[in-house]
Amino acid sequence: MTSPGEQAACGEILHRHGLKNTPARRQVLRLLREGGVLTADDIGERLRDEGRTPDPSTLYRILDLFTARGLAERHYLPDLRKYGFSLKAAGHRHRLICVRCRRVVEIDRCPLEAFEKELRETTRFAITGHNLEWYGLCPDCQAAEARRAESPPDKSGPDGKAQ
Repeated sequence: MTSPGEQAACGEILHRHGLKNTPARRQVLRLLREGGVLTADDIGERLRDEGRTPDPSTLYRILDLFTARGLAERHYLPDLRKYGFSLKAAGHRHRLICVRCRRVVEIDRCPLEAFEKELRETTRFAITGHNLEWYGLCPDCQAAEARRAESPPDKSGPDGKAQ
């Protein structure tokens, strides 16, 4: 369950972004505040695990609204072929996203500044922004994958006995 302090913090964040403070919005925001990248399915599953019954269309509307108001960011997850969502980081950021656990690492510097300047000069575009995300396996997921690769395969049959 959500503590009164967490509810108040979520309510304040919603208010700052000009959004109504509803239970469903607080629940989604609370989960996004835990970190990482979550799909709408992930959020629905976590809420069901808590005994709540989220309506999928409501979850999508909330996530779209959070994204439109600058509270959340949408990330394409190539391993799932779905979009995930995270809280929007302050300032101009790029990220590393683990394709297994969906941990996010924020990159503080922009490796595209010189290239963006060159693009402005050669195309005469008034560039308003860009988005750059790298996908891979974080160190913890790499280690877990290495352990799985080193483990002998299970040679038991359907009844659990060795064959």
